[in-house]
Amino acid sequence: MNFLINLIAIPLGFLMKIIYNLVGNYGISIILFTFVTRMILFPVSYKQQKNTARMQLLNPKLKKIQEKYKNDPNKMQMEQFQLYQDENINPYSSCLTSFIPLILLWGVLAVVYKPMTYILDYDKNIIEEAKSIVISLDADAEKTLTKNSMREELIIMEKMLQNPEAFSAVIQDGQVTFAENDSETVQKLNYIDSQFVTEVTDFAKTFTLGSVKLSETPSTKPSENSSFFLFLIPILSGLMQLVSTIYIQKMQKKRNPDMPNMGSMNAMLYTMPLFSVWLAFTVPAGVGFYWLCSSAFSFLQSVFLYAWFNEERVEKIGEAEREKAKNAKRRPSMMQRLMEQQEEMMRTQGQQGISGNRVRYADSESGETKFSRSEMEEYNTAVIREARRRIAEKYGDNDVDSETGDNHNKK
Repeated sequence: MNFLINLIAIPLGFLMKIIYNLVGNYGISIILFTFVTRMILFPVSYKQQKNTARMQLLNPKLKKIQEKYKNDPNKMQMEQFQLYQDENINPYSSCLTSFIPLILLWGVLAVVYKPMTYILDYDKNIIEEAKSIVISLDADAEKTLTKNSMREELIIMEKMLQNPEAFSAVIQDGQVTFAENDSETVQKLNYIDSQFVTEVTDFAKTFTLGSVKLSETPSTKPSENSSFFLFLIPILSGLMQLVSTIYIQKMQKKRNPDMPNMGSMNAMLYTMPLFSVWLAFTVPAGVGFYWLCSSAFSFLQSVFLYAWFNEERVEKIGEAEREKAKNAKRRPSMMQRLMEQQEEMMRTQGQQGISGNRVRYADSESGETKFSRSEMEEYNTAVIREARRRIAEKYGDNDVDSETGDNHNKK
């Protein structure tokens, strides 16, 4: 799990570090970071929106297919896949993109929780020594760090900012002294130098947005010392997500009036902003502020894309894609092959008079013959092999094993 988080967080931290070095403020860095990541992912969002708009124009044709083959689900699926093939549309293209924001969120969480690792690029040994200094200077720090292990680096930064002189004194002395059962334990410092305190405290001072400390966790009961905007960050984040959801639902309904309500799906869409509000009250404000920025950019992007992909433009795109599909020698998708293979198997079985799990062939004496279990398995294998062979021949896979039906050209 740590490997996967690092795989995402390291490049995101590198990007955040570049932006931070340019502007020198963490809050502004989050705004620019969100904008840059949105621009990087814009081609994916563009393609997804184009696919969605074209799918909406196909709904009348899909509805006709559903009505025509409502008693034959297999045929209905085949006709739908054929329609997608003719229109050069992949109905599943948006599945992967829906996970991208969640993947990014894991990386952002790591970058916000561990800025010393991913932005300041400090080694684990240096951070461990800084932790030792915190514990030696504050008797209650060890319990605090243990209780808030995810916020460890944020706590270390905060403690250093509160008392940088004490940190510098310990570093100059070159050792950390712990009191255990009225006896002293001395630990020698091997990694930290005086420059470390300056770099971390300078960074911690900019870990803000105005008067808001983005390292703090918002509270539902803000204190007098806490900024009111700190409390507002989760609320504004949830409201922005709700506005974006309502807008997208409204535009989808406008483009496709026959779209079913999908009550359970809509309930989940409108519940997610509330869930994000609750979650934003449990993590540092930097995460909630990222959500707020991300939702705002997402809303603006949706407004632009819905305006761009109007009905006239989508129809022109559809014509170009249909022409492209006609001219291209496209191989069928794996799903289409499986569907056609299943249809071919059913046709073969129907021709041979199979009913349920019992196989019967016409016999001159008794009129029918029943297969044993082993014979039934052998027969089913033969049917699958024959279906594979016919589908392979249909698509020009000439190097097909006559015994197994497998294509030797597959890699």
